[in-house]
Amino acid sequence: MKGQVQTVLFAVVMAALLPVSAPAAQVRECSAAVPSSQKGHWSWRLIDGRKCWYAGTAMISKSLLKWPAAAPAEAAPVSLATEKRSEPMDAQARMLDDDNSFESRWRARVIPE
Repeated sequence: MKGQVQTVLFAVVMAALLPVSAPAAQVRECSAAVPSSQKGHWSWRLIDGRKCWYAGTAMISKSLLKWPAAAPAEAAPVSLATEKRSEPMDAQARMLDDDNSFESRWRARVIPE
């Protein structure tokens, strides 16, 4: 029994120290598109208005991603919508003149013409 407790305690200590000894995160270079010879999982983040594709898991820090020194010129920046949305309280009801509209059919059902 004492040997089992020591083994479990040793495993817990090793698991706690493992992240400390892990290597520091390295900067990854961005790619304008996923390579055709894709191996493994690829993710993207929006860096400098363009999709930065990189090999690995999603949602790594943006500070760890950089464009290569001679970035391809064919990659156009992604435009973000800057159009002002209309105010919902300014909406106007649209009256339909159609005899087949819900309003006209509802009225015809209740009030004979």
